[in-house]
Amino acid sequence: MTSKPHTEKTSAAGTIAGFDFQYYYFLYKLLTLKKGETIGFEALDDVHTQLNNNHQILIQIKHTIQKKTDGTAANLTELDPDLWKTMHNWSAVIADENDGRVSLNDQLKFVGKTTFVLASNKSFSSNNTFLSNLSDFQVGKINFGKINNYLKELCESTKSEETKSYLGSVISLGEAVLSKFLCNIKSELNVDSIIDQCKTALEEKDVNPREIENLFNQLDSVVRQDMFKNFSDSKKLIYSFEERSRKFRRYFDIANNPELKIRKFEGGLPDRIEEQIFIKQLLEIEDIELSEQEVIQNYTRYRLMLESNLSNWVDEGQLTSEEIEIFEDEIFRQWETEFRSSYRRRDNPGEYVDIAHKILKAMRGKELSISGQKLLSDMGHGSLYSLSNKPVIGWHKDWKEKYK
Repeated sequence: MTSKPHTEKTSAAGTIAGFDFQYYYFLYKLLTLKKGETIGFEALDDVHTQLNNNHQILIQIKHTIQKKTDGTAANLTELDPDLWKTMHNWSAVIADENDGRVSLNDQLKFVGKTTFVLASNKSFSSNNTFLSNLSDFQVGKINFGKINNYLKELCESTKSEETKSYLGSVISLGEAVLSKFLCNIKSELNVDSIIDQCKTALEEKDVNPREIENLFNQLDSVVRQDMFKNFSDSKKLIYSFEERSRKFRRYFDIANNPELKIRKFEGGLPDRIEEQIFIKQLLEIEDIELSEQEVIQNYTRYRLMLESNLSNWVDEGQLTSEEIEIFEDEIFRQWETEFRSSYRRRDNPGEYVDIAHKILKAMRGKELSISGQKLLSDMGHGSLYSLSNKPVIGWHKDWKEKYK
């Protein structure tokens, strides 16, 4: 018999595949979440769902990389460690004193509002007597006494001390709790091609078929980043239906190409309006004069209209922060090209005002768009005023020294 190399013995391939299977199962459930529901990852269980009727679904995820000769995943057997470890974990949760379930009544109440699901890529086998007996008990073909005796006999016959311990914790629940517990167990076996199921869920939401792959990749990235951030801060990863809609809405909108809704700015203006950096820059290059208060007010409204719409679009999930970064980066690159070429080999300070005004005029003449949608000229100009107010762009050759 040939032993495996040490590198194969220490390979984490199975662990990684198992975690990713659990993650994509969670993503699939997140994509199919219904109104009023919440879903969590590694919170109440591997995955859990809270329904809007105060019922909860606890899901244990088990994955195998072992294959049968036909290439399908290995069977879930009667004494499978994954099966009985799962049953043990649920039994421990049901009788958890630290969570306030000491009494029989509290345990019964908990089990009554809970569905327990074992989800796995392992294959169903008709030789799994436990699953057969469980199904017969749930539909009334056998009574509790028979399945209870079966569990005790299985516990006595198994040679694995670990499995015997797992079975013992299940049996120790007591007849009333165990009976209700067994009634509320479900299995989802042969769960395969879980990534394809995620994409099918997007297709069933009437997403443009040509954009499904890209949309899936974007949502996958968003959720993975949320997971990393939450776990790094020791927080649980839980989404409500409403939060999922807010986070994902814009990505769905992008896939189906609707236009952004632009709102007029109706707020107040700054008290010392002439102290805005972008106004100071425009005064310096003689684009405006202090006496032109109406023009200064209009330019300020253009800036605030742009900024308020960007903020609203992000808050409402119509736009992502990444899209805003791309939008501003594009304006910066266009400005940088104009600025560098205009001042190239021009060292006469007497020319700087005229050159600056030509750069501003050139930028005002460009058609700007965000996420493929053309902006109104007011908002286009407002984006220039916003960036020069931060300031990340300027007009005079020496603007950095004066305003940054």
